[in-house]
Amino acid sequence: MKKGTSKLFVILSICVIALLITSVFITATNNEDSKISETTKNYVEKFVEKKGINSENINNITEVNFNDLPKEVNIKNVTDANLAIYQVNYNKSIEENEKIFVITYSTDKIKSQGDIIVSQDKREFLNFGFNEEMDQSGFLKTSAGVTGSLEKGYVMMRPGSIVGISTNLEILDGNGDLEIVIYKNGEPIQFGNSFIIDSTGVKNDYDVQSAGTVSFEPGDVISLYVKASEGISWKDVTTLVEIITN
Repeated sequence: MKKGTSKLFVILSICVIALLITSVFITATNNEDSKISETTKNYVEKFVEKKGINSENINNITEVNFNDLPKEVNIKNVTDANLAIYQVNYNKSIEENEKIFVITYSTDKIKSQGDIIVSQDKREFLNFGFNEEMDQSGFLKTSAGVTGSLEKGYVMMRPGSIVGISTNLEILDGNGDLEIVIYKNGEPIQFGNSFIIDSTGVKNDYDVQSAGTVSFEPGDVISLYVKASEGISWKDVTTLVEIITN
């Protein structure tokens, strides 16, 4: 072999080895970056199962880099401080491979910051009722036994919204309409329970709505009013108002 050819062969060999080392390093780095905890993996799998994706069809789950988001993910005005995005690759069918992105709080990032409290929406219930007989419209009592009014009721301590109401009561006599009306600061809101009374006995009703539809602020007063047609008598009202606070 000629001297020049031998030198060229050595140089090419060195280049190939360098490329192989670089390739191995990049692959190892990517594999390291893509590692997620078993807890996170189980959470993501359970979440996508609700979307109809069987965990058996999942090929892999990797965490997405916030600085290099895929074109399918478009997030604006969101800090990545405690958020994580996971890409789930799965088999939709034998011929088709699909992917879905899960955006959630990152338990790993939160743990790394020490003992902190994560504030989330809290669901609570306001209890109203009336254990006596009534033959006219009137306000229900709070769980403390205080009869509400336009000014008396539960005072909100945090911002939030009303998302549900349910009522159980007994009709003693009469025909017509009966409504459970929610008052906020003495003003009725367009959300409550309603009954068409054409017989006696125990009646039930419930209604739900999306968060933010009927909102309240700290200091707002919530009270409940039974609006009944003339001639209707009723008793033993139990009403729950479901709220979400931030």
